[in-house]
Amino acid sequence: YVSARLHQWIDLIFGFKQRGPAAVEATNVYYFLTYEDAVDIDTIQDPVARRSMEAQIADYGQTPRQLFRSPHPARRPLASVPRPAFHDPQLLPA
Repeated sequence: YVSARLHQWIDLIFGFKQRGPAAVEATNVYYFLTYEDAVDIDTIQDPVARRSMEAQIADYGQTPRQLFRSPHPARRPLASVPRPAFHDPQLLPA
């Protein structure tokens, strides 16, 4: 069950459903400060505003870096995975 649906999880966490319209449609949208490059802390001059942003980032955590921009392929069914030539159960010792 899990292996057959792993690509859907990858799409949500690392893939095309992490941001944008696909994320909204999948109800997979998080607080803006959790996304990589949402704010450049080094450009915030006001020390209170900077500490506030840093505290919010620390509190909410971070969304992983988006690695894929298109749907991740589903895993092939186990029956279609090629077996090595030496994989013959009859050749195994009893």
